[in-house]
Amino acid sequence: MNRPLPGAIRYALPRIRLHATRAVLTLAAALLMGLVSGCAVLPEPVQRIFSLPAAATSPEAWGDLERWWERFDDPGLNADIQRAVASNSSLALAAARIDEAAQQVRVANQRLIPDIALDVDASRNKRSERTATSFPGLPVFIDNRQLGLSASYELDLWGRIRAGERGAVERLQAQQWARHAAQTSVAAQVALSSFRLRTLEQQIRLTASTIALADEALELIRRQRDAGLLGDFEYQQNRADRDGFAVRLTDLRDALQRSRRAHAQLLGAEPDEIWAAGVAIEDASARAPLPTVPEVPEGLSSELLLKRPDVREAESLLKAASADVAAARAAFFPQVNLTGRYGYQSRDLSDLLVGPARIWTLGLGLLQPITNARLLDAQLKAARARVRAAEAGYVQTVQSAFVDAGNAFGARATAREARLLQERREQQLTDTLRMAGRRFDAGLTGALEVIDARRNLLAAQLDALDRRNAELSATVDIFRALGGGWSERSGSSGP
Repeated sequence: MNRPLPGAIRYALPRIRLHATRAVLTLAAALLMGLVSGCAVLPEPVQRIFSLPAAATSPEAWGDLERWWERFDDPGLNADIQRAVASNSSLALAAARIDEAAQQVRVANQRLIPDIALDVDASRNKRSERTATSFPGLPVFIDNRQLGLSASYELDLWGRIRAGERGAVERLQAQQWARHAAQTSVAAQVALSSFRLRTLEQQIRLTASTIALADEALELIRRQRDAGLLGDFEYQQNRADRDGFAVRLTDLRDALQRSRRAHAQLLGAEPDEIWAAGVAIEDASARAPLPTVPEVPEGLSSELLLKRPDVREAESLLKAASADVAAARAAFFPQVNLTGRYGYQSRDLSDLLVGPARIWTLGLGLLQPITNARLLDAQLKAARARVRAAEAGYVQTVQSAFVDAGNAFGARATAREARLLQERREQQLTDTLRMAGRRFDAGLTGALEVIDARRNLLAAQLDALDRRNAELSATVDIFRALGGGWSERSGSSGP
């Protein structure tokens, strides 16, 4: 049962409520003013104008580059890239950095809203009975109970907090672009590794066939030497050639082991699978042959290059550095803080939530830096230096993009020309082998000439594999240089 309030308290209670209402309205108006004024002060956008080459083709001519590897029409390659995107450790690391940057954005956003805390306190104090202010009849033990809410908020009048929040957002976008760039690189590395594996496996098969032909030729020469038709010079020379092919075969097998382990790592394989990948190399003939080289437009699209993930990452980092300058500049101005508290305080717990126990405070504070002006000036100059560094990095990234594209287009043209010449040479050696066979059937030549013709053809086929792999690799480099392999709609390519 509530006890009646004294008359003075009943008279003052409406006035207290009026003052509390006014305080709350004042606080709300101040908070609104801070939000509006903070939104008005933002870092200026950073732009860099480049002198670009004339566009030879439009972006539409290249089509959708999100899944460029499907243009090779190779189911095995599609499966490998899909597994790598899902399991590659580099992409997992990039995803973790995105999560970290997203939490930093949450931290920055938190500074834009008031900090509200619940305040609960209960205490019991004993005063001294031997002081000058100790009078008879005063209680020795004093109890105190408090319950309330406290709030504090910094008015972002100069845009410092908003600039920090903008910088955090730009760094988050930079990490997202970094993951896209990593995904583009991983897809290209898997394709290059897959083509390299197939080339090595087919070269091992052809080299083994060449050694078998060399053994056959060596046996014929040995017989002719024993019959006195040839000397030791011809026998030792052909034996040295045969051993040379054997050495090349061991080198190819070692390269295949290394390539298989590296390929398994790209796919995100477990350590036991990585170890086993380099052990079994006798199934080289079971892998699919090299795919057909897809056609690509012959002209460069500058617009596509400027949309590369690494270019956009550098651009976001430049914008983040610009936001840091705005925040450092705003630090020279005073910080304006609003503080408030509303709650109840009473000696007895039973009287804690009654009107007369209500308390409130409202404060406005201003903090102007004075002695740390040199520190703030150094921080501002450091932020401006970071902007210059970020701009240089942005320019360097754009330049590297055009270097990569130019090298890829040049390498593809050169590789295609070399492949066509090698295919013509291979056809000529095929005709030579056919003619040698006819001459042998007619009794005009011996078997050794036929064996030599077959051996020359196998050597040409080995070179042709290198030429085809070079053209395929240059085509992959073109797609990588254009930044293909990810989706702007979903944030990842997801094969």
